[in-house]
Amino acid sequence: MNGAEKALRKQERSVKFAIWMAGRSSRNKSPLDKICRWMVARETAVSPDQDFLRDELIDNDKGFDPDQLDRYQRGEEI
Repeated sequence: MNGAEKALRKQERSVKFAIWMAGRSSRNKSPLDKICRWMVARETAVSPDQDFLRDELIDNDKGFDPDQLDRYQRGEEI
C-alpha cells in the first residue's frame, strides 16, 4: 500500500467518523450524543469576521425604531 492509498483510507475513515458523529448529535438523547453535538457545533461555527450573513445595521443597532418602522410600513415619509 503506497502513500496515496493510505491517505485515501485515512480520509475515508475521517468522513465516516464525521457522518457517524453528525448522526449521533442529531439524536441528543445520551451524554455521548450531547458531546457529539457540542463537537459538531464547535467545528462548524463560523467566526464573526468570516460570517457573510451578518448585517452591520443589525449588529450596530442602526435600524429603525418601532415608530419609524410603523410609519414606513404605512407609506408615510420618514
